[in-house]
Amino acid sequence: MRERLRFLWIYYAFWVVFFIFARILFLAYHIEDSRSLTLEQVYGIFRHGIPMDLAMAAYYSLLPFLWVTFSNFIDKGVFQNTFFSYTFILLTLTNLIVVADLEVYNTWNFRLDSTPLKFLGSPKEAFISVKSSPVLRLFLSYLILLALASVVVYRIVANKIYDWKHIRNFPFIIYGLLMTVALILPIRGGWGPKVLKQSSVYFSTRNFANVSALNAPWNFFSSLLNRASVNVNPYTYLPRETLDKNLKSLFAHNGKTEKVISAGEKPNVLLIVVENLTGKIVDFNYGGVPVTPYLNRLKNEGIWFENMYAVADRTDKTVVSVLSGYPAQPRQALVEFSDKIRKLPFLSSIFNDQGYSTRFYYGGDANFLSLKPYLFASNFEKILVKADFDEAGGLTSLGAPDSVVYHKFLADHRNAHSRAFFSTILTLSSHEPYGIPGSGPLEGATVQEQFYNSLHYADRSLEDFLEEAKKQPWWSNTLVVILGNHGHKWPEAANKADNFRIPMIWTGGVVKKAFKTRRVYSQMDVAATVLGQLGISSREFRWSKNIFDKATPPWAFFVFNDGFGYVTDKDRVLFDNIGRRVMDHPGAVLPRELDAGKALMQRTYQSFLDL
Repeated sequence: MRERLRFLWIYYAFWVVFFIFARILFLAYHIEDSRSLTLEQVYGIFRHGIPMDLAMAAYYSLLPFLWVTFSNFIDKGVFQNTFFSYTFILLTLTNLIVVADLEVYNTWNFRLDSTPLKFLGSPKEAFISVKSSPVLRLFLSYLILLALASVVVYRIVANKIYDWKHIRNFPFIIYGLLMTVALILPIRGGWGPKVLKQSSVYFSTRNFANVSALNAPWNFFSSLLNRASVNVNPYTYLPRETLDKNLKSLFAHNGKTEKVISAGEKPNVLLIVVENLTGKIVDFNYGGVPVTPYLNRLKNEGIWFENMYAVADRTDKTVVSVLSGYPAQPRQALVEFSDKIRKLPFLSSIFNDQGYSTRFYYGGDANFLSLKPYLFASNFEKILVKADFDEAGGLTSLGAPDSVVYHKFLADHRNAHSRAFFSTILTLSSHEPYGIPGSGPLEGATVQEQFYNSLHYADRSLEDFLEEAKKQPWWSNTLVVILGNHGHKWPEAANKADNFRIPMIWTGGVVKKAFKTRRVYSQMDVAATVLGQLGISSREFRWSKNIFDKATPPWAFFVFNDGFGYVTDKDRVLFDNIGRRVMDHPGAVLPRELDAGKALMQRTYQSFLDL
């Protein structure tokens, strides 16, 4: 029994070693890029890449582990031939992926995914595109790699299986099944709620280091599965003429901006995106206690956007809308598609071009939200996440609490800078499981009360931060934009649309006067509106509207799982795509509003597919 159990470990270890060797081959093939890596980055490539190697080895080992578990019931010759054939087929395909991946990165600057498959329908064009590649060298590399790997596997199979003796089925079958089930652990990427994703291996601001940590077969098959669900637009509601007519009216503008800030040549811009900050929480009391007392006051001291809406219900979707002015997708998060991310506009890039210093602050693990690829592509000069905050500051289970993040920001900006700054702070403390330092004003232990306590802490931390910021020399020339990342189910609302409503407040030394607007807009409009106030072109942000362009119609659009919502100053409609029905509407459904929502759903998703 021991020899068979040992055989399983050896087989699994073979694939792990093979994938590590494939990574070494990738680094050697791209030696010019590899030479510029630091020792720390090289170490990071292997340390962060090994979980993906373990996962792919586990996928490949599932069937062999089961096959060995029931080997007593199979003729030894049949078992040996089928086992080797299965492994040889995998080696043939895997080596093809590994070798093709070497040149794909040279050509397209990203690791092999399912993109080349679309060229199979045009073999002539495909041949033209690859004939300049070192085909002979790659083919020889493929043959050598396949031969060496096959010899190793044959030695494992021939030498180990030939001497196997018949053993009792029990307890061996139990052990074999347990070892097979154990493969689920590396497949998932370890314990806990997180599942292994492409972003799991991203660890550096250096793109080559990140892509080198990827496992080529894992990346290819993952891309293949993801693309299988996003190649066709399932939201084709309207004919072309109706679609274009609706969109033209929705994005009307005259190019003139009403200035609501008074600033110097380059005002600082600080975006504070607060976790779970729903619009329903402002002026809300629970048990007689105001949950956000500071926001309740602040909204009367700055510009209060009372009817702002999040574009979706997840941070990995909404951050893209805030920083790139891009719509969210119902079933996918764009941050999971590295090939699409590169084609987005970024506020950070715009401000970089204007000579600003750009930073992103987040107290948690950006990989948890799959944000790392997006953030690394966004050209922030510096990205600070959980590992960059001192544990002495009192890290919670999720990471650095809001007060610690704000303190870090103030420390980084304590002295006057010669450069203006554009920074984004994404808060964490009001995220599930609502763990905060100390205790809140509510003594109850229910999840709902913990949620309100976490928002109260977030509100208090924001107050402490802004009061200290007002004492800084940069405050007088700074615009601070505070908004929620998405809504929340609490407090309970009469309609589902309110679950997407978020607060937005503009404050800072550049705000001319306090006022309130009830007009309806969304997170997508932040980019164009901020740039409009600074006199910077927002042409790249084609989905973002300038709120202070008086010709811009007021509306908000958001998505949820296979559905959308469309809200105006006077109406709202929520539509379920699975049932093809209106879910929520205050009165008789107006075809104009429904068609507007359908037009946005159809065109925004097509835009996502076309990226």
